[in-house]
Amino acid sequence: MKMFKRKQKKGFSLIETVLSISIFLVIILVLLAMLGPVLSSVDEVKEADEISTIVESLNGFLLANSSLAVNGSNFDLIYEAVKSRGFATIYVFRSYVSKNSPNIQLSIGFSPKETTSSIRMERSAKIYDFQNAAGPIYRAILTNGPQMPKQYYRDRGRSAKPRYHLTNDRYAFKNNYLPLEISLFSNDHGLEFLDSIQLKDILEKKPIVTYFTVINR
Repeated sequence: MKMFKRKQKKGFSLIETVLSISIFLVIILVLLAMLGPVLSSVDEVKEADEISTIVESLNGFLLANSSLAVNGSNFDLIYEAVKSRGFATIYVFRSYVSKNSPNIQLSIGFSPKETTSSIRMERSAKIYDFQNAAGPIYRAILTNGPQMPKQYYRDRGRSAKPRYHLTNDRYAFKNNYLPLEISLFSNDHGLEFLDSIQLKDILEKKPIVTYFTVINR
């Protein structure tokens, strides 16, 4: 009588299964560790692009050919705005076109509380509505730049905010350019956002970027 051996199907043992899963998890962890810096660098690139766009938009607003003032030049307006309190505030942010609209636009303008001594500001040059913001609200603080000749400003000491203050009116300012230092701060949007905030409280936070520019007459 012939004896036939029945072939047994080989399966994975419990130990083999556990080892396979462990190796798989190790590979996943290694891949995540390798991708971590890449994902982080992607976020950094996006953030850098966002800041670059905001700075470019801000410079375009300051150097625009369109008039920001009712009864004077843009140079005169910016000079008086900075001189009034020692600094000026401009907001830049993305906002929904309307409350129920999915479309987004770029909003940019001076603080609604911005004041000047004799130059009237166009209404369109100010931002009045922050409720439709579609992302961070960037607050740009404009102060005297380091290239400002000393005869045109007063140093109020290190503890003063702002430290440097313009002393001459715009008629006595003989420079053909106004040097500015611009510090950009990021603020969360929503009902918690406040326009009315002391400069010293703003400066307690670190700006996301600080740069220098000039406004020509």
